[in-house]
Amino acid sequence: MIDILPKIHDRNTLEFKVGYKAPDGTAYHDFEMNTWIFIPETLDVNKHTYLKENFYRDILSYIRLITPYYQLEELASTTSLPYQRLSNACLSLSPQSSEKEKEQEDYEREIKMFASIFKSSIRDTFRAAISSKQPIDQEQCRKTLGSIAQIFKNYRSLGEQMEKKGTPNELMLYFRYGDEFLSNVVEQHVFRMIQHLRKHDSQGYEALKSDLQQLLDSEHDYRLQAGYLCVQEGSAEDNTEFVYHAGKLKKYIESNLYLPTHKRRNAVFLEQVVFSLAAGLSMIFATVISFAFQQTYGNFTLPFFIALVISYMFKDRIKELVRVYFATRLSSRLFDYKTEIRVGFLKVGWCKEGFDFMNPEKITQLVRKMRNRHSPLVIGRGVEEQVIQFRKKIHLNRKAISKLSPYPLSGINDIVRYNLSEFMRKMDNPKVPLCANKGNGQYIPVEGRKVYYLNFIIQLKYEEATRYRRYRICLSRKGIHDIEEI
Repeated sequence: MIDILPKIHDRNTLEFKVGYKAPDGTAYHDFEMNTWIFIPETLDVNKHTYLKENFYRDILSYIRLITPYYQLEELASTTSLPYQRLSNACLSLSPQSSEKEKEQEDYEREIKMFASIFKSSIRDTFRAAISSKQPIDQEQCRKTLGSIAQIFKNYRSLGEQMEKKGTPNELMLYFRYGDEFLSNVVEQHVFRMIQHLRKHDSQGYEALKSDLQQLLDSEHDYRLQAGYLCVQEGSAEDNTEFVYHAGKLKKYIESNLYLPTHKRRNAVFLEQVVFSLAAGLSMIFATVISFAFQQTYGNFTLPFFIALVISYMFKDRIKELVRVYFATRLSSRLFDYKTEIRVGFLKVGWCKEGFDFMNPEKITQLVRKMRNRHSPLVIGRGVEEQVIQFRKKIHLNRKAISKLSPYPLSGINDIVRYNLSEFMRKMDNPKVPLCANKGNGQYIPVEGRKVYYLNFIIQLKYEEATRYRRYRICLSRKGIHDIEEI
């Protein structure tokens, strides 16, 4: 099974979070993701101006484990697996545990895993509530807030017990990192919930206002008491220190889920065989010409000398032409890079990537139908779009994934980020001067926005199932404005 979630990462970067879920029962699983990017001809992005090296410079990929899923109500229980493992790791520490490397690693790992699971759970819970078209379920929202308060109580009670046991400050620091991260996540999502309710459900906001404010106020007081950084209104440095620290904290907590990768060029041996074949063919040509003129004119004659020079001139050109021909033919069938996913000596799987510009006529009928480019405004001009195809193939070892953690792991997330700055380089000014007619000879100057559209069509293949997704990206020279699923 493959899930995909697009979002705007920043002003110039588009992000796709692709989840490859490998169910139990089969040892190995293969996934494919093919992406066609349709680019307006006016942007001058083509195979001559945008090379393979440019594409791989602009794309960034992170591979991490899918966070184990638990509901907030489950995490609030002291009998849940995440809390039990966290509790055992914390309370098994002795005052001299700073000398026991294995205990410390387990303790640190369980803090990171509990915090990551909590973040994933609260994100999914609040996202489901906000994305629903129905008015918010007030009773369920109060239960969620109650679960969050209970999770805080359970977590912080472990810290109190550790301090009573005399746990060294250097070990307590890891626990406080987890505590601060939980607090940051709750503030972030509760504020988003408040903004959503104010805008879309004023009745629900009035009903839940006191509950939401109580959680925020109590958490703010706790943060001040604990000495954690807080967002300040009118900060002279625009809360730079808070943003920097929160980012480092997020990377630290989630580092437990990221998988180490080793990227290298794919099919290097076959590439060298092709180049050797090209050299051999060119040498055959030069040798045949040399032998033919030698037999006709003999050695040390002017015609033989001229033929020898010309044959070697053509030999180099033939070698290059044959090499380019084979490389071009093979590039559309082979992958450019292969990334191995390993944890120590345990091989989790691999990922292959390939990039090519495609002739629009060679795109399958189904993809062209999904593109749905039938407007006479573009077809009548005869202007073609440039099409990039980005191919990915993922191979996962399900048994190896299961060995990585005692938690139920379902697969990996591939977080792919496309930097589109190169596409914006030759765009027109983002603002266009216009006039609005008010009638009776009256008009006012206004501004219009000049935008362009990129179309992404993504094919997701797993076993016998094939699904397609189409996204339209609205962008201008100022950056990405919107992403819409068609």
